[in-house]
Amino acid sequence: MGSRPALATETRRDNRLTFRERRHAPPLIRSDMKIIRLGRHHLDIHSEIDRKRMSPAALQAFFQLISDWGVPESDARTLLGRMTLEQYAQLRTDPRTRPLEPSELKRVACLLSIWHELSQLYGPSLAGEWAQLPNKHPMFCKVTPIMYMLIGGMPAMANVQRLLIKQRREAAQAQSAEQTLEDPT
Repeated sequence: MGSRPALATETRRDNRLTFRERRHAPPLIRSDMKIIRLGRHHLDIHSEIDRKRMSPAALQAFFQLISDWGVPESDARTLLGRMTLEQYAQLRTDPRTRPLEPSELKRVACLLSIWHELSQLYGPSLAGEWAQLPNKHPMFCKVTPIMYMLIGGMPAMANVQRLLIKQRREAAQAQSAEQTLEDPT
């Protein structure tokens, strides 16, 4: 009598699945799950529970960031995704009014990441001014970074985020190389 192949739900001695078993095994992760980082926390933006839990803190950080950058209220509403004046005023007075939508939470997370990268690159004082300063990088097309993000929306915010992450990594590598040259031990 020959041995029958193990099913995906059965445990094998070596705990590995064959190709056929992997192909027919149920997916391990829901396809509608989208994990983002918000500060030190990770959350699924499609989970109502996670959004309710993180929205008030995210909004408080967003309003502080907007204040530090000197962004007018109308531009702040645009950065959040073309929110109406009433919705924005309601969230400003009480951030617990409603959880942010997934797209809004993604935008806030991206802007806070930009702030974090700027703080690491230039320090908190220049990070507060950077968004309003002229920038010679070709990506900005002779407009300020905040104007670039207002015009381009979420894709532009993601571009700025990637640019700053790249610049921070390059600065860290250069600093590491300098330290290696100074101290060859």
